[in-house]
Amino acid sequence: MASLDAGLARVLTLSAVTREQYVQRSKEKALALLRDGRIGEAVASMMMDMRKHPDCGVPHEIHAIGIFAAEVGDVALARAYIDGFN
Repeated sequence: MASLDAGLARVLTLSAVTREQYVQRSKEKALALLRDGRIGEAVASMMMDMRKHPDCGVPHEIHAIGIFAAEVGDVALARAYIDGFN
């Protein structure tokens, strides 16, 4: 029951933030990780954040771009993946 309550609290909190604010904060966090050279973590952060907010559904094909960028260590492509969210 506690995990259900925590999940509900998270959804209510996310709903209080506009989609644009949420995406901007997610991008800032992911780009900070990318600046630190943590490509995989930056991509994973963005992917997970986009899954958390009820209004940020993203097709799996889009995430494949980020996964590929992390796999091959392409910082420019990872940045384009992160910056591509609006």
